[in-house]
Amino acid sequence: MTDAEFAQWFEGTWSDREDRVYRSLFGDLGAGVYAAEQVFERFGKEPHPGWRNHGVFACPPHGTRAHWVYVTSGLSNPWNLERPGRDPSGFSGLGFELLLETPAAADWAVPLLHNLMAYELLVAVGSYEGAELLEYGNRVPLGGSITPAFDSAIRWLLVETPPHTAASFELASGRVDLFQLVGVTDGEVEFARQTSQDMLVALLQKEGAFPLVDAARRSLR
Repeated sequence: MTDAEFAQWFEGTWSDREDRVYRSLFGDLGAGVYAAEQVFERFGKEPHPGWRNHGVFACPPHGTRAHWVYVTSGLSNPWNLERPGRDPSGFSGLGFELLLETPAAADWAVPLLHNLMAYELLVAVGSYEGAELLEYGNRVPLGGSITPAFDSAIRWLLVETPPHTAASFELASGRVDLFQLVGVTDGEVEFARQTSQDMLVALLQKEGAFPLVDAARRSLR
C-alpha cells in the first residue's frame, strides 16, 4: 500500500467521524471546527504535525436540543496505525473524544477543550512521566476558575457517561467512547471523596446541574 492510499483511508476515517457520526449525534456542527493550531506552544512541547488540525466543534441548539454542545475531533484519529484496519486494542486512536454541554454559548469552552485535548495527546506519547489518559470516573482539577471572565466556583471536571447521546461509536479503525465532562466545585469534590462520585452525580442531577456546565452556578456543597 502506498502512502497516498493510507492517507486517503485515514482522511476517510476522520471524515466519517465528523460527517456521519457527529452530524447524526449533534445535528448542526456550527461554524466549523476550531483548530488547536497554537495550543501546544503553551505546553512547551513539539506536537505531531497532524495534531494542529485537531479541534473542537461548537454545536448550537438543534431540533429539540435547547443547549450547546462542544465536542473534540481528533483524539480518536488512528495515528498509531501503519496500514488500514481496526486497531488491535479495539479502540481508535486514544479511544475517546471529549464532550461538554452548556445551557448557553460559552466562550471558555473551546479553549478549555483545546487545552485538555493537547494534554491528552502529549500524555499518550509519554511526554509526562507517570501521567495517565482520562477514564470514566476521573475528577480533573482545573487549577482555578473554569472561565477567565470571573471567579467561577466550578474548578473541577468529572468524566462521566453522556446521558443525552450514545456513549460510544464505531469507526473503521475501532471504537470511540465519548467522555462527558461535568463541572463541579471544590465543595462538591469533597462531598464525592466522603461519599462516592455516584452520589455526587445523583446530587447534581437532582439539582439540575448535570450534565450542563453553568459557570455561574453556586456550589451545592
